[in-house]
Amino acid sequence: MILGVDVGGTHTDAVLLGEAPDNRVKPLDAAKAKTGLRVIESLTQVFDELLTGDRAAKLTRLTVSSTLGLNSLLTGSADPVGIMATGGPGLELDPKDWGPLYRALPGQQDHRGYVLETVKPALATATAKELGEKGAVSLVVASKFGPKNPELEEIMLEAAAAAHPGPIMSASKLFGGLNFPRRLGGAVLNAAVKSLYDKFIDDLTEIASKRGLKCPIYILKADGGVMGLEAARERPVLALAAGPAASLLGLWALSDPGNQDDVLMVDMGGTSTDLAVLSRGHPLLTSVGLTLAGRPTLVRGLLTHSIALGGDTDLAPEDGRLIPKPKRRGPALALAPGDLGQRPPTLTDALNVLGYCSIGDPAVSRKALEEIAPGASGPLARQALETVLTIVRDEGRAFVDRINRQPVYTVSDFLVDWRLEPKQAVFLGGPAETLAPLAGEILGLPTVAPSGAATANALGAALARPTVEAELYADTDHGIMSAPTLGMQRKINSSYDLENAKRDLLELMGGGSDLRITSAESFHQFHEYGRAGKVIKVTAQSAPGLVARL
Repeated sequence: MILGVDVGGTHTDAVLLGEAPDNRVKPLDAAKAKTGLRVIESLTQVFDELLTGDRAAKLTRLTVSSTLGLNSLLTGSADPVGIMATGGPGLELDPKDWGPLYRALPGQQDHRGYVLETVKPALATATAKELGEKGAVSLVVASKFGPKNPELEEIMLEAAAAAHPGPIMSASKLFGGLNFPRRLGGAVLNAAVKSLYDKFIDDLTEIASKRGLKCPIYILKADGGVMGLEAARERPVLALAAGPAASLLGLWALSDPGNQDDVLMVDMGGTSTDLAVLSRGHPLLTSVGLTLAGRPTLVRGLLTHSIALGGDTDLAPEDGRLIPKPKRRGPALALAPGDLGQRPPTLTDALNVLGYCSIGDPAVSRKALEEIAPGASGPLARQALETVLTIVRDEGRAFVDRINRQPVYTVSDFLVDWRLEPKQAVFLGGPAETLAPLAGEILGLPTVAPSGAATANALGAALARPTVEAELYADTDHGIMSAPTLGMQRKINSSYDLENAKRDLLELMGGGSDLRITSAESFHQFHEYGRAGKVIKVTAQSAPGLVARL
């Protein structure tokens, strides 16, 4: 059996899958719980509901996806992070972009990694102490060309450890890419959510132990792959956008593999709506990296777009209309009648009034709208629903237009060289069955809610397979080869070439059959007296996918 769990901002969904003929799986059971302030409670609830009898002993795999880290960044509750950075040739970082806990230290490397000016350990120690006194819970050390030579970052790490008791992270060990702002952005977000994920993983491990689970436990990543718990503790930033990725994987699992049409995914939860595209049967990947909580990063991810719009979105009265507001202050008034008059109704309340669902006490929903428009609650609810669907339509079209203006890849790492034109909109999430029949005319597309739409996110998490990614740099003039995220650096001779680099990187990553080289380049460096050595960069990764089909 396989268990997938998706911890969202409003609900925690879980799906249990069992074996089926021809290496397939079949859904056995599903559960849904409210996500409370203590995530352990919602996890316990779905575990208790699904792992009855001998199911815990039969479980061979558990995968969990979550948006908790991203929510903490967006709400300002993540840990403050201090930054110690050194520079090099080219544009320097603007301190204003990195907040009051950013410190630029003396220290320089050139574009090949040569140290032009070292870091004074005493200054790094004093800076780490100062940042801690100013509120930094975690520290990030970063040098501009650290992936080519981590020497300056290692000096800062050792010096900072003498003065700072909290986590200290090397940007180059987390991300091997050479884009300095994106590398640093990802490292800062990683440090900001580390304590949250440590607690989350501790809770998950405790529950699994109490239930007698012996199976491997994985955390879903933004690229649609999974990682083990220790890897998730080290690089939780990779899991920040896992919620939308889980839904897209769920759509992929529910789709007909033979369907080559482009499909728009609309996954509406209580807090947000996630959009994505399945293009000719394949999810799409970002070409550079995700922007998370406003920071560009090197985090590889499935291409999705989130809107602050969900079933619990406030519908505020303005000029005789109900306008969606980008916040969630509670569930539908039908589920919290004591809040009547204290806050606006929600989209779910509007659907109750229209008779499309019956959640909680629909009479409370009708009363809330009658107070806004006496005798006209029905038309008011209809207007609110049409406004919400119009926003989804416009955001979806803008999302597809952005995709068509930039290079993107399928999960099989093929550059998309065709124009995306969705032929269908597939609705997922709790309101999917309600919204899909109502949305077609406004969206201008045929709409459908497949069987299993309500828990597609948990299904996607359950079926995701592990992925890895790494970079290798080599400089024959310098005589050094390094794979920073794999912790490898060794000497090479002048005959080292691109083929050597490809072979070495694949071997360092374990040599799996699903590994592939995604980029490889080699060029000569010139000194003023003639040609010098070669500079080589190779990137490899395993492709995201599904461990089984339904």
